[in-house]
Amino acid sequence: MNILQLTSALVPEFGGPVRTVPALCFNQAKLGNQVDLLYLDFGKPYKTIDLPSHPNLSYHSLKVGLNLGMRPVIIQGYREKIFEIARGKDDLIFHDNGIWLPYSRAVLKVAKSVGAKVITTTHGMLEPWAMSYGKIRKYAAWHLYQKQRLRKNNILQATSLEEANNLRRLGLDLPITIIPNGSDLPDWKGKSKNTNSDQRIILFLSRIHPKKGLLNFVNGMEQLKPVGWKAVIAGYNEGGHQEVVQEAVKNAGLEQQFSFIGPISDKRKWELYRSADLFILPSFSENFGMVVAEALASETPVITTKGTPWKDLVDYDCGWWVEPTVPSLTKCLREAFASDPEDLIKKGINGRILVEGKYSWPAIAEKVNDVYQWMIGKSQNKPGTII
Repeated sequence: MNILQLTSALVPEFGGPVRTVPALCFNQAKLGNQVDLLYLDFGKPYKTIDLPSHPNLSYHSLKVGLNLGMRPVIIQGYREKIFEIARGKDDLIFHDNGIWLPYSRAVLKVAKSVGAKVITTTHGMLEPWAMSYGKIRKYAAWHLYQKQRLRKNNILQATSLEEANNLRRLGLDLPITIIPNGSDLPDWKGKSKNTNSDQRIILFLSRIHPKKGLLNFVNGMEQLKPVGWKAVIAGYNEGGHQEVVQEAVKNAGLEQQFSFIGPISDKRKWELYRSADLFILPSFSENFGMVVAEALASETPVITTKGTPWKDLVDYDCGWWVEPTVPSLTKCLREAFASDPEDLIKKGINGRILVEGKYSWPAIAEKVNDVYQWMIGKSQNKPGTII
């Protein structure tokens, strides 16, 4: 097949799809597909991540800057780029990643003219919490154009049943495939743990944004003041929210128990996962939670909330899955901090087994491929992931 993946800028500040889209492209190329990835280049100071290389995978960028006055010119350039990539190709799939960008409207027009099928992954952008953040502007855009655009797709992809159900509640009645994101698997097994250490680590690694629930975490830590535990907070400061969290830490008298280390490299990321005793993502809303899968792949047990689709933590005994409230989080933290270090290591091993069996990128790429084959009529059997 010929697959054109479309996404926004591939810079680490922009969150999950920045990593998941290139990873999916790479694994689709390994399956023998010809894959092209078109992304937006916002220029300085934004820097594109290092991208995986494969003979079947080509990258294309469109320089757009941040000048909203250039939108008509940019949309025309985007349309021309898609035409250039798609020209003369058969069995063509356009896979759009995300919504709201004005450039996305060019995708449907070009698809119709070249006979391509279209799938959009919404990446949690229509989840209730996300829709309530900047509510007036988003609901206006939703009713003016976004809902109709999505209805013209051949199929949508959600990364969890919860997200699929929320798409249905918004009136999207076209087919939806439920396929989670994948995770890389570190090429090591076995935690390098000193179970007798006096300093134990609970790690948060994600964008520092109100949605991530860090203020609830600080509140829980204030109530418990756990001896021997330190919280390491890694990630990009979005919209100045880190200063809000740091002020809460200061007011709680927890400055010695919190360390804010800022953005980190991929190498450092895996080192932190591996060395942490616990990982926490106290989010109010996540369509998947890539960092949860990465932590589990690193044999680190996870604490997260029911705002994320991670019931597997309970089913596979590899962490805690609680309500996104201060009382629930505090109770969970108390139990986790009191756990025997060896029990945490066992939970970590269970997490690695879960990711290997259910969330590895090769397995996820195969599932997406099955959906593509059905879309273009090469398979008459409807994949079981489609509702």
